[in-house]
Amino acid sequence: MRSPLFWKLFVVQVCAALLLVSGALAIQRAHTAHSFSEYVELQQRAQMRELAERIAEGVASGDTLIAAAREVFREGRRAARQQRDANGPPPRAAAPPVGPQGRAPLRVVDGEGRAIIGQERPYPSPGEPLREPIELDDRTIGYVVHPPLPQSPAGVDDARFSQRQTRAAVLVALAAVPLAALFAGLITVMILRPIHTLSDGVSALAQRRFTTRLPVNSGDELGRLAQGFNHLAEALERFDARQRQWLADIAHELRTPLAVLRGELEAVIDGVRPADNANVRSLHQESLRLTALVEDLHLLSSAESGGLALHREPNDIAALVRDTGQRFAGRYADAGYVLEIAVEDDDALTAAIDLQRIEQVLANLLENALRHAQPGPVALRACRRGSGIEISVCDAGPGVPEALLPKLFDRLFRADVARARGGSGLGLAICRSIVEAHGGSIEASRSELGGLCVRIILPVNPA
Repeated sequence: MRSPLFWKLFVVQVCAALLLVSGALAIQRAHTAHSFSEYVELQQRAQMRELAERIAEGVASGDTLIAAAREVFREGRRAARQQRDANGPPPRAAAPPVGPQGRAPLRVVDGEGRAIIGQERPYPSPGEPLREPIELDDRTIGYVVHPPLPQSPAGVDDARFSQRQTRAAVLVALAAVPLAALFAGLITVMILRPIHTLSDGVSALAQRRFTTRLPVNSGDELGRLAQGFNHLAEALERFDARQRQWLADIAHELRTPLAVLRGELEAVIDGVRPADNANVRSLHQESLRLTALVEDLHLLSSAESGGLALHREPNDIAALVRDTGQRFAGRYADAGYVLEIAVEDDDALTAAIDLQRIEQVLANLLENALRHAQPGPVALRACRRGSGIEISVCDAGPGVPEALLPKLFDRLFRADVARARGGSGLGLAICRSIVEAHGGSIEASRSELGGLCVRIILPVNPA
């Protein structure tokens, strides 16, 4: 059963074809009538001109105007009888003195307009009569006058030609309408087939079948629409896979502290371990770890959904970097690291930022370096870079393989066991969300010191 859209498109195209054919017939009929009237008039004027020349020749030979006109008319009648007797066309020189059957006869008038051949009576058709001058020695001695031609060739015998033309056009139109309906159906099917395919694809996506792809058979708008659908399906497939992995990772991260907390509580309840201060502190530490993980998840969710509130004010980035570095300097020294702080000391390092959030990002990066890098130099730098401010934290190793650098900011991603000591795996993902919320960017690369280097670019004038 055809869809309603099919019939709508089909009817619209058929109606458009009918209007075009009707308009073409009307224009053709009007043009034919006009052209035929001009043709009849030209033929009639040629006949009148020939009569006028023959009358002028008779007057030039010595006859009066009326005698010459009567002689020409008599010759015309004789020629008409000869043509009927011989059943052949009359000679051109012996044109009949009257118009076709049904028309008023031709008249001949003198120079003052008095009729000398034909009767003085009103013409049956409105309009101006046709006049052809009878000239002798560059002066007009009279006129051959024909009654006004009808506005339409329907009033003349030769209108049968126009009628035949009209009938032929109508037959063509009657044949064109079924062909137009056929082509309208084909065009409608061609348009609706990819739409139905797209509709089926959208239904498949609604049922979470994200592996659905549409065939791309053309480079037109419908082909580009199919390509856009395929790109959307690929993005949804990737997003769905990430969400599944995200949920699995969250479950795994929550399972560990919950299992430890439950085990210790059951040991206390069963009397295996005493409920002393040491065991209570251990339970408290596990609850703090669980609380920190939940808070990190909430912060990351808010940042990625655009719900992270930022309180931006002009702040000195140089002072922020120095203060944060000095706060970690003692811990770095105790752990055998050498923290090198290099900051451009000028007014160019001022930007509108949320001070607490950017401080959280720097602290996270320094904490990661302290936790994952081997003892050695760690460089904390800040400088002007183009239209933004660059902040970088670079360590001396062991670093991250090149292939894993693009995934370093994914949620709950850990490069290897060596870099998975402690933490929830959300720190760098939170850093990226905060930096991007400021309109900046963050990236990881190989460090000149031999390890990992994380660079942040903050815009000086955020949009």
